[in-house]
This record gives sequence, C-alpha cells and structure tokens, in this order.
Amino acid sequence: MKNKLIIIGVFLLNYLFSQSINSLDKRKYIAWTVDHMPYHILVEDAIIDYNSLNTLDNPKKKGNNSSKKTQILNEMLADDLLIIVQQKKSTKNEIHEIWYGNGLNFNIIKREIVNWVLSQDIQQALIEKDQYLNSPSNIVFFESENERLLASYSSRFSLWKQHNFLLSTEELYLRSNLLQYSANFAFGNTLVGLPGTLFASTSMGIGTRNSEIGIRFPAKINLLSLGGKLNDSRLLREYMGLYSKVTIDNMFSTGATFHAQMGFSFFPRSTTVVNDTTFFKKNNIEEADQYVNIIDMYALFTTTFEAPVKIPSISRVTFTPGLHYMKVAHRIKDKDNQLFNRTFYGYDYDNKSYLRYGEGDRSSTKEFGLYSRVDIMTDIGTIPSFLQKYEFLNFIKISKVPLFEISLQHITKLNTITSIAVNINDNISLSLTTYSGDYGETVKGSWLPDKNIWLGIRYRSEF
Repeated sequence: MKNKLIIIGVFLLNYLFSQSINSLDKRKYIAWTVDHMPYHILVEDAIIDYNSLNTLDNPKKKGNNSSKKTQILNEMLADDLLIIVQQKKSTKNEIHEIWYGNGLNFNIIKREIVNWVLSQDIQQALIEKDQYLNSPSNIVFFESENERLLASYSSRFSLWKQHNFLLSTEELYLRSNLLQYSANFAFGNTLVGLPGTLFASTSMGIGTRNSEIGIRFPAKINLLSLGGKLNDSRLLREYMGLYSKVTIDNMFSTGATFHAQMGFSFFPRSTTVVNDTTFFKKNNIEEADQYVNIIDMYALFTTTFEAPVKIPSISRVTFTPGLHYMKVAHRIKDKDNQLFNRTFYGYDYDNKSYLRYGEGDRSSTKEFGLYSRVDIMTDIGTIPSFLQKYEFLNFIKISKVPLFEISLQHITKLNTITSIAVNINDNISLSLTTYSGDYGETVKGSWLPDKNIWLGIRYRSEF
C-alpha cells in the first residue's frame, strides 16, 4: 500500500511539473524579456543552485525520504530568452512564472516553485523592470507552437539571428553561446540598395541583440553573379569606412520595430575642382581613373510592422517603410592616387556641353529617397499540396522554416530589388535576387548598373 502511494505521489508531482506549454491570458498577465545580462546570469546561477540542492547525491538530502520527488530544471543557456510573467492585478509583488528558451523549446518555472528557485531579493530586482534593460514579450500569449516559432524566425533586419551560425553568399554570422556578442561579415548591403560588389566594400562588425558597429574595408566580394557589367570602372570604388546599426523592438509599445543604419568612408579630400575633360590629357589620367565614384555617406531609417492580413498559405506579411539617404563623391584620380573634385559625368556631343551634377558646380550627389519593402513568408513547415504530388521534390524536408521567402524592395531615385528564397530543409536555402536600376535620377554618371542577377545559397545551424 505504501509503495502504491509513493508511485501515485510521484505521478502527480510529475504531472504538476510537466513542461506542456499553455498560453496565458493577455488580459490578466504582463510579460517582458530580461535583456540585462547581470540579471540573466543571476537566474542562470539560481537554477544551478536549485538543482544542486535537490539532487539525490547532495549530502544534505541523504537521510531524507528518497522517494520524495523534486522537479529538476533544465539548464538555462547564455543565449536563452528569459521571460518574466506577472499578474496585472496581483496584490503581492511576486513573479507568476518564468519562461526561458528559444523557439519552441521553452522551459517554464511555475508559481509553485518560483520561491524555491529565486530569493525574494532577486525576485524584487526582476519585478522592478523600469530599473534595467528589458523589452515586452508576447511569446507567453501565443495560442500555438507555430506562432511561437514564427515569432522567433529572424527577419531580414535582425541583428541577433535565430541561429548562432550562418554562412551565405551575402554574409558570415557567428554568435557566441557564452557571451552576448556576435561577429558579422557582410558582402554587400542589400538593405541600402547595394548588394554584392555594388557596396564597394566588405563589412566586419561586432553586434549585440540591438546594435552593431564595425568597419568597412576595401574588399569587393561578389559571389554567384550572373551580370557582366560589375567590373565597370565607374561603379563605386573601395575605401575604408565605418558603419553602425540599431534596432528598437516594440517601439512605443506599438508592436513595430525601428531599424537604423548609417556609414561613411575615409578618402583623401581635395579642394581642386576639375570642370572639363581637358584635365585628362594634360595629366595623363588613365581611363579607369577618369570617373571615380565613392560612397561618402549612407543612412537608412525604417520601421517594420506585421500586416494584419489573413492570406491562405501565408504565415506572415511585413511592411517596412522608411527614409533613405546617400551621398556619393565624384572624383578623378591621378597616377599618385591624388583625388580631384569632378563636377561632370560626360560630354553631350549634340549640344556640345558637359553633363554636370546639380547646377554644374557640385562634386557630389546627395539624394533622399523613400524606402519601401514587403516580405512574405509561407506557412512554417508546410509544403503546398500542389507540390507534394511531384516525387522529384521529395528531397525538400522542412519543419521549422517556411518553404518560400519573398521580398520586394524599392528605393525611389535609386533601384528596385526582388528576392525569392526556397528552403530545401531547416538549414539550407537557395535564392534568386534581381536588381533593376532607376536611371535618370541618383545614378547620373552611371555609378550603378542598370540591372543584375545573383544566385544565393544559405546555411544556418547551431554550434
């Protein structure tokens, strides 16, 4: 009889501490993520201490009834999300639940054992969320696992990727599981309208969840390009520079995410102004150095929000409006690598006059443009029924990613970029990116091509 009671007790305790995820009522609770690393570490250590005290090999437990079952918590990883849940109208200053994990793999510390894991001092510090870095979280309110997985799926603007390793024809991303930092190598910058070698540099930076800073160095890397006009000497030249990126989630509690990035280049300044092509012959300027164009500065300010639309087979549609700015310096370079300001970009033989920037006395182009982007994702882990009947597509195996990711980006007075990516499994995707320039506006002087196509491949994983 005694053994039966013990078995029943163990069963009930296991049931009580089961990790089945049930969504909470948004009307009754509030939730936020702890982005302050010292507090994250406090909870990590508290879970370790709790498990140590409740293991059977703990000397303090020897001599006690070994049949007593205590929940052992899963270890909290350094890159896990830490979510605090509190009742809205609670008369007690206490934590209702603690969630930690990523994607679908969330562990929940129920109210029954919160006090056993965290001291009152730590709970009080976590509850006072106005005193440290945090952000609102809706993960605990999602009604399905699919919604949680979709929320964790990284957007094109994310500085903190879903996976800690990503290698593609556009970037190399590495994220530490121990330190809250990442390293990013980007080959081009599609978001500002300059993919591949059009960006005229490779970026290398260090990032956190919400920011990134780094350098731009002169190394053109252009992989799987199908265009033949990317070696034109009039395209943007390589020079050292700096850049920065910032992301603010749930800006003003609207659910929208703010993104900003800017960068500039270091290049020799000049006060000498060249007004016609006679300078070429007098100074023996090489043809490739006659029309030199350099990114002086660029900036992008956007806001991303999810569209409240229901479309069959589509899991998410996001809109990203914003403002775009670019300043391009126009120069001439002699054999000693000295630069001279250039106010023209060609000669009109019909009118027998020079084609000039602005009113004829400018050696740079400054343009503000409207930015618009639409991203569409199909259902997570679902292959459309009309494709399932083709046996040669059986190699496609997805469970945590959408089959298609489609984007359309337009910057007024600059260009239009479209992209479609196909995930063949949870780790590998193939893509096709098309580029179309906007002639007659910012691209006076042919410092951008009229069109190009890139093939892409992306591999992501956890290490």
